[in-house]
Amino acid sequence: MELRVPRGVIEDVDAHAQDAYPEECCGFLIGRKDGGSHVVEQSRRTENVHPKDRGTRYSIDGREILKIEHEFRGETRLVGVYHSHPDYPAKPSSFDARRAWPWYAYLIVAVTRGKAGDRTAWEFDEAAGAFRSVSLEIL
Repeated sequence: MELRVPRGVIEDVDAHAQDAYPEECCGFLIGRKDGGSHVVEQSRRTENVHPKDRGTRYSIDGREILKIEHEFRGETRLVGVYHSHPDYPAKPSSFDARRAWPWYAYLIVAVTRGKAGDRTAWEFDEAAGAFRSVSLEIL
């Protein structure tokens, strides 16, 4: 699998990550599937509603997920989720793995001292119970 994201969407995600620092940000990746790729067309910010430890955890209100899935039902739909890791590498944590869904792509951006940096893309392998790195192409 591959995650293909326009530069403008990456810039929006980076800006959200920097705005939320030192807490984790989170949001939606909206686009379409094209063969083995998730092609992102836009991002949507959502609030990190984790009750505590938002510097190392994120939670998305289930009602927000349902709202986005209802809004985008056709070829354009929710294809993934993004979030940031403040002062931590752009790799999934064990917390991320416990909350992941196998049908979404995941984009993680590392934010160091308030500045967005490395980005990685992932998919969750339900059988293995772990994330697998996927190619991230910035268009």
